[in-house]
Amino acid sequence: MKELTVRNLLFLEDAGNHRRTWVWAVPFLVFAFFIVGQISALLLFKPFDIFTKDNIETYPYIIYMLIGTFGVVALIAFAWVKYFERRSLKSIGLGVDEQTKPVFGRGFLQGIVMGCLVVAGVFTFGGYSVEAGAPLSLNDLIPIFILMLCFIIQSSTEEILFRGWMLNRVAARYGFWVGAMANSLVFTLMHIDDSVTSMTLVDASIFVSMTMLFSIFLSLMVRRDGSVWGACGWHASWNWLFITWWGLPTTGIELGLQPLVMDLMPTEGAPKWLSGGAMGPEDSVFAVMILALGTLYYLVERKRAASA
Repeated sequence: MKELTVRNLLFLEDAGNHRRTWVWAVPFLVFAFFIVGQISALLLFKPFDIFTKDNIETYPYIIYMLIGTFGVVALIAFAWVKYFERRSLKSIGLGVDEQTKPVFGRGFLQGIVMGCLVVAGVFTFGGYSVEAGAPLSLNDLIPIFILMLCFIIQSSTEEILFRGWMLNRVAARYGFWVGAMANSLVFTLMHIDDSVTSMTLVDASIFVSMTMLFSIFLSLMVRRDGSVWGACGWHASWNWLFITWWGLPTTGIELGLQPLVMDLMPTEGAPKWLSGGAMGPEDSVFAVMILALGTLYYLVERKRAASA
């Protein structure tokens, strides 16, 4: 069996009497953390009938879904790392030093730029049209700001588990690329629902390609940064801006809020592969293209650094 080596570790931590989570169990534990965490958070309010299947993804109920349910998932993951593995948060990429302090903001800005490039590409080729709406008011900024904080918690939880914990645990034994492909596969499986199973072959191919590239791109970012902070920032802004800047769905969630920049909608008759349809810009071919370019950039950057 291949031994763990310092060379394979993405995040170094102080020596200690650590426990090792078996690699074969890591994907199952990721599923378990999410299922147990989200169900537990929702069961707390079950007697009050506050949340239903119809309202959980509408504003303001979605605030609890993003903060409450994902927050519980994060706490479960932290407890596993601290009390079972006997490790610090540095072991899942959450170390804080002078080198990592600016990483979150850099990732957040990069996510905004790449997300806007996706929207601009779809709009340029006729996939989106401007939808008339009321002018933005001061009150409209409140939910935009609240949702930014919500998406930071939701996206950071996913990044901590997939690109922080799972990637590092698998890569420590089998190398970076096995870890990257493993977390990408599990991440994709966890995002498959009824809407995906009813897609055409072309649309399903775009969804799978986008989700796999999404994960590989962020795995490369984490390896480059030596931290998960940048991936947390990138994922948060990517999710946040589609809804709050452009009035478009994020992963099929559409809140109908007044957007910050421009209210867009899919052009009537535009193919789903171009606009992303009800799933939003993430499911467009332009998202695949932008993520592929981002992935290529990190690969070339890595190769140049190795040959320097």
